[in-house]
Amino acid sequence: MNNEVIKKRTNYAVYVVIGIVLVAAATVYVVHPSILPSNEPTINVLTYGSFFQYGANPNKTLEYVINNFEDWYHVKVNLIYAAGDLYNQINQTKGAGYDVVVGLNNIDSYLAANSGLLYRADVSNESYINRTLSTFLQSSGYVIPYEYSPLTTDYNLSGPINRSVIENFSYYDLYNSSIANQYIVENPTTSINGEDFLLGQIAFYQGILNESWTSFWNKSKGILVTEDWSSGFTMFEEGQRQMFFSYATDPSYNKYFNYTPIGTVAFHHNGKSYAWMQVLGLGILNSSKHKSIDEEFVNWILGKDVQSLIPLNEWTYPANINVDLPSVYSANPPISSIIPLNEYLNMTAAARNIGSWSLEWSSIAT
Repeated sequence: MNNEVIKKRTNYAVYVVIGIVLVAAATVYVVHPSILPSNEPTINVLTYGSFFQYGANPNKTLEYVINNFEDWYHVKVNLIYAAGDLYNQINQTKGAGYDVVVGLNNIDSYLAANSGLLYRADVSNESYINRTLSTFLQSSGYVIPYEYSPLTTDYNLSGPINRSVIENFSYYDLYNSSIANQYIVENPTTSINGEDFLLGQIAFYQGILNESWTSFWNKSKGILVTEDWSSGFTMFEEGQRQMFFSYATDPSYNKYFNYTPIGTVAFHHNGKSYAWMQVLGLGILNSSKHKSIDEEFVNWILGKDVQSLIPLNEWTYPANINVDLPSVYSANPPISSIIPLNEYLNMTAAARNIGSWSLEWSSIAT
């Protein structure tokens, strides 16, 4: 795969803080009834550095998303790219300096919603959002989901492991060292995807098998653990290992950009498929002085116009149920065939225990 165009994979632990004000430069396709303040306010939006940056025309797409909103509401949108974990960043400042946060993952959404830092927004487009996604965040309406994807195992079509094994892949298969030696996963202490692999694995072992989650790591020796998604994907792309824990949308991405075809598969057990559902949400900070405009911005992100851009630019599924998926998404396993592992793990327990689970994982796997 061409490294010039590599998918956003919520690696916001490595981004440098950059505040940029995007001045209107795109052609606005419609005139919207405007909020007309005497002076144009600025709303500060904290997000990840690859926000709408992985489509065929990233600059044009971001201009569409930001500049249309600026022109309609006579505001400036200042995108601030997180230097680390989004929740940690708003928590450290107690929300000061930010109006909206975009990109909170499952646990961070739960933590932010229960921190007292967020304002419960009143946005009409929330009624079009897949309600199941909100249950995975358990954020009580303070964080609203806007995109999601199952996390699955990508595989190269050629390699030492037979396709018949991969297409029925299970956690148990990684007990076999010859298979584990072909598998890449991210570190849960440094990577959002690695954390989600651990959460899904804990949900499966505790919620479905009713056994200790540590048994998997004690029996699965030889798995390669990388510090982040990008380094793992590079190794996978180069053929150093045949399988990589990533996104269920990866086959459609490769097909769209005419890269080498790959497959992806959820974990199998007793004839069923399971995967952790990574959900990203957005919320408004209590500290914001522009809540009415913030709500309109959230409405805009949740609306069909922006949501329709998500599949081919964020390479995830849109949360808005009224958006049709592009035909290239037929390369991905159907969402309806996958049982979310989130259903087997209470977010309160996950948020309370993720620190100790990560430490225990480190003592076993490293």
